[in-house]
Amino acid sequence: MKKIVKIAAIVVAVVLVIALVAPMVLRGKIAEIVKREANAMLDARLDFEKLDISLLRHFPRASLDLKGLTLVGEEPFAGDTIVAAQRISVVVNVMSLFGDEGFEVTKIILSEPALHAHKLADGRVNWDVMKASEETSGEEETPADAEPSSFRLSVRDFRISDAAIRYEDDSTGMRFSTAPLSLRLRGDMSADQTDLDLRLTAGAVRLVSGGIPLLSDAEAELDAVIAADLKNNRFTFSRNRLRLNAIELTLDGWAEMKDDAVAMDITAGCDKVQFKDVLSLVPAFYTRDFRNLSASGELSMALWARGEMRGAALPAFELKTEVRNGSFQYSSLPKAVDGINIAARVANPGGVMDKTEVDLSKFTLRMAGNTLSASLYATNLVSDPVFRAAADGRVDLGAVKEVYPLGEDVALSGLISADVKVSGRMSDVEKARYGQIGASGTFVVEKLGLSMPGLPAVHIRRAAATITPASMTLGEFGVTVGKSDLAANGQLTGYIGYLLRGDKLSGRLYVKSDLLDLNEIM
Repeated sequence: MKKIVKIAAIVVAVVLVIALVAPMVLRGKIAEIVKREANAMLDARLDFEKLDISLLRHFPRASLDLKGLTLVGEEPFAGDTIVAAQRISVVVNVMSLFGDEGFEVTKIILSEPALHAHKLADGRVNWDVMKASEETSGEEETPADAEPSSFRLSVRDFRISDAAIRYEDDSTGMRFSTAPLSLRLRGDMSADQTDLDLRLTAGAVRLVSGGIPLLSDAEAELDAVIAADLKNNRFTFSRNRLRLNAIELTLDGWAEMKDDAVAMDITAGCDKVQFKDVLSLVPAFYTRDFRNLSASGELSMALWARGEMRGAALPAFELKTEVRNGSFQYSSLPKAVDGINIAARVANPGGVMDKTEVDLSKFTLRMAGNTLSASLYATNLVSDPVFRAAADGRVDLGAVKEVYPLGEDVALSGLISADVKVSGRMSDVEKARYGQIGASGTFVVEKLGLSMPGLPAVHIRRAAATITPASMTLGEFGVTVGKSDLAANGQLTGYIGYLLRGDKLSGRLYVKSDLLDLNEIM
């Protein structure tokens, strides 16, 4: 008996020594192999500082730790770090490595990863780093008696902590970033049926589109349990909550992944969101003075999508949002903006993007006694946009400083009044068929003054214009910029194409000036 115990102790000791020593001996060789093989497959440079393999840290499971990982692009993205991570940790069931049931990965942890995705104006992207595989003549045939692959990957716990994500699209001018981002996903990915428990938080969310900031320093949170039918790739949403700043949305329905399409029946919405929560999403309002802002009014929103997304084909969808009796006022300022009412709808009956309708049927507000209303409708957005827009109101720019904190160094004054209606089809604009376009109204600016640090003061004595489909008649225009003065009147043609498409603006103006200080203007 003693001999058996002694032999068993020796065996255990040898196993422990092997478990301790083998990873240390093989670590360097494994790291070299990983780097060499990865870089042979990539049009980018993969590197990492340290590779640790342990058979004891999570015994009876093995763990692999990768520290200081970087993936750096090649031309045209030379020097661009696409991916970086402080630490990547993978825990795997050792026994699953010796069976044919597939690998059982119990945990994957990404610590402080950074991702920078960049799309150039010509469409090239920095994440397309896989080298093109060699072309083969004809399709490879699979032998009839070949056994199906038994490889399966089971992940039960996936975590990302303190991630930084940045996306830049030079073709559209879109910019997106968020940091820090944390994610935790739990579920048995190898089961036919499982509940996916998802927790995601994102801070400092910023979104810019076409140079216009849409979100700035926003916070997002997703808490969801998704019933996943992994055998049929069908996911049913239940017990979920999506929050953007203080706005909470609920999501219900299902989505199913097919070979070449995604089928869905999804509804989302929020009821009676406070108007101040809506303003927290607008960068111009979400400043250091936001805590001193009081607001009233409510917003409601409803969204549904049904059908299939297949290639360029879209499911039927509709988004409705409404603001009722909104108002806001800064505690440090004497007046409020009130009477804010908005009704907007974006819808598509299903099919192509061209069928989408955008309808801003109502937009009204009052600002220190001044009223403004506008409306917009557009469809055929891809092939030949059809549009209808109107604006009517009077704005006292001097009252802006009474409702919005402009800053001590900014001075603004003047009156703007407009009553303008425009309608038509983009093809008529392109071909100068002005008889098919509707355009009428007047636009008047009086005693406008603007002064800002570092710029010469601007003063428009009066500017008055009337519009027809063919031309804009400038009856009067007088402006002073610093020491320079300018007066003009005349007629401009092709102004609709200039405003909508950036086409050439032409016309005849009679200009008079007593002094033009070009040094100051430049």
